[in-house]
Amino acid sequence: MLSLDIEQSEESGWADDDRIHHIDNLRATLTLILVVQHTLIENASATPGFQSLPLTAFVFQCKTTLPSLFFFVSGYAASISRENVSLQPGTGRSDAEFLWRRTKRLFLPAVAYGAYGQAALWSILTKGWPLVFGGVGSTSDQGFAKLQGPVVYLVFLYAMDVAYVATQPSRQKATFTRLASSTTAPPPDHPRTHRSFPFVVRSTRDWYALSTTVLCAVALYTVAAACGGKSDHSFLRLAFELSTYDTIIPAAPFQFILAYMAGTQLYRWQRYMLIPTPFAFPAFAFALFSSSSFLLVAAMISPPFAEIIEIASSSPLHRSFINAGVNFHTILFALWNVYAFFTTSATLVSIYAQWEWTRRDWGIISRTSYVPAWFHMIPVVVFTRLLGADVGARVVPGTPLTAPPSDASQQSLEWRCLLVATGSIICSWFVGLSLAGLGEVLRC
Repeated sequence: MLSLDIEQSEESGWADDDRIHHIDNLRATLTLILVVQHTLIENASATPGFQSLPLTAFVFQCKTTLPSLFFFVSGYAASISRENVSLQPGTGRSDAEFLWRRTKRLFLPAVAYGAYGQAALWSILTKGWPLVFGGVGSTSDQGFAKLQGPVVYLVFLYAMDVAYVATQPSRQKATFTRLASSTTAPPPDHPRTHRSFPFVVRSTRDWYALSTTVLCAVALYTVAAACGGKSDHSFLRLAFELSTYDTIIPAAPFQFILAYMAGTQLYRWQRYMLIPTPFAFPAFAFALFSSSSFLLVAAMISPPFAEIIEIASSSPLHRSFINAGVNFHTILFALWNVYAFFTTSATLVSIYAQWEWTRRDWGIISRTSYVPAWFHMIPVVVFTRLLGADVGARVVPGTPLTAPPSDASQQSLEWRCLLVATGSIICSWFVGLSLAGLGEVLRC
């Protein structure tokens, strides 16, 4: 049995300091991978004639997996926030308290930054670093989009939180105190304080049957959203066609909704959803190998598929899908997407939820990952420009480079990406740690 009871939680450090440590750690890891992904995209766009199928495959694998995992983690955190977090009946957050907290922490900051913060930051950067960000008065859509941060993600997440409360309202009255100071995931047999999920999963077979049905629905949705070659403007994409820098896969937002819903049920279905620890690591390795191999083979046998996954583009807006229709590469992409999404996500979550090291408290580093998610693109752009000076041309955001790269610059692309990613991660987390320290000082 994989249920994580109170004794297991206390031994592994889950319940210290009001945190669910494996969730913090998973979120921090996803943020770190996101920084690496954006580093590769930025360096590819700054390198004329970029050619690296392994790096391209890595970026596209991230596009398929990372957003869904972020929503999965958020769904799990939301469910625990509403549940009996202290293992005493009636002490979970009420619907009103939950929504107010999410409004303050998600919706209002996202709206404020999207309406005023992004433009203000762009103005400061273009005046302060004109050689890096384009100079005063620059209106590069691509350069401006790099500073968007997780605005669309947070607004959509807030909408799902509201829908979660509306479809599964709490049965308890408003309670603004807790009987215990620790936070832990309630055991699967713990009584719920709000209505049950409409589907019943009582065995691993039920879980995989439900998963198969859901993945078939995702594949059909992906084909539908991509068909006609206009997936970037399809009504099925909702607000997710707004990204002009890091394109979103056609499976959005349906895949994100399902990931969030699965996250809300993790604590309840974990004995069926999670892969046993002895098999989780081999399963994760096989998931990465098989999905990457699938992607590379598909790119080699299908030129349209290879064009879909390429990183660099001569246009500021890289279409998320081309030549869509009921054809070979569209169906191939839909099948690969659901396979990579399910296998990678299921195995990675199983590792973080059960491995002793990932269930430990990683400290303030894992608790401040929200800051790099907002501002990591600033050091990514700065380090890319500094370390890419050997390209031989001044880089203007949104303008493709025409000067051919030197052999040395082409050969050093992987090292340059490594240095940029490392520097960006250090700088981003340093800002997060500094803000956390400042907050502690102000509380004193």
